[in-house]
Amino acid sequence: MHSDLVLISGLWQLDHQVDLVRQRAKALKAVVGDLDVQLSDNAKAIDETANDLAGNITEQGGVQRDLDRYIIRRDRAAKLLEGGEVVDFDAEQCREYVDRLEGEVLDCMEQREALIDAGSALETQGESLKDEKGRAYEQWVVEGRQIRIEIDEVWPRRQALSAELTSDIRQRYEGFRQREEVPVATLGDVVCLECNVVVHDQVRIEVNNGRRVHCCRGCGRWLLPTPSAEDDEG
Repeated sequence: MHSDLVLISGLWQLDHQVDLVRQRAKALKAVVGDLDVQLSDNAKAIDETANDLAGNITEQGGVQRDLDRYIIRRDRAAKLLEGGEVVDFDAEQCREYVDRLEGEVLDCMEQREALIDAGSALETQGESLKDEKGRAYEQWVVEGRQIRIEIDEVWPRRQALSAELTSDIRQRYEGFRQREEVPVATLGDVVCLECNVVVHDQVRIEVNNGRRVHCCRGCGRWLLPTPSAEDDEG
């Protein structure tokens, strides 16, 4: 392999190694961030449930007061009717009000129980999320230290290889890095294995023999020798 291509390929391998390590760190951080969002949503849900419960209690209290009042009127009307006296309000309508209000009170009680159960479930979920976040954060910190060590070990070698490149090659290489593209492509028997564009015979010969460095006319990547050609050369 041509000496410049050896440098380019080696630099890419180190950069790719660093990229993978950084992706691990980013993924660990993302888990912690996602759990933070879930905890925030859980806290909002708990507050909303508490507000709904407070509203339910207020509503039930109002309905219960109306029910108590109509029960008194119903019972009084029943006694008056039993004594043959005339009442100044509709006793039947009063009984209907009592039936309806009793149903509303029962509905409020059922809703209250459901809200209490929902609040309890949310609090349990919140505690579980806190524990999970604690474990995820600890993993992020522990693995983060190891990731930093790995990068610190690789980075000086990476910089040393980069310094050996000519300014033109380094500029072109950094362009690939900025676009987050792989800077090298392997030669197949006929085509570039990255973009499937046909590579001329003379170019393939010179790349496989290590005589010159060539870039694919399709994707622009530096062409690496065909694996079989490297095996033959070895």
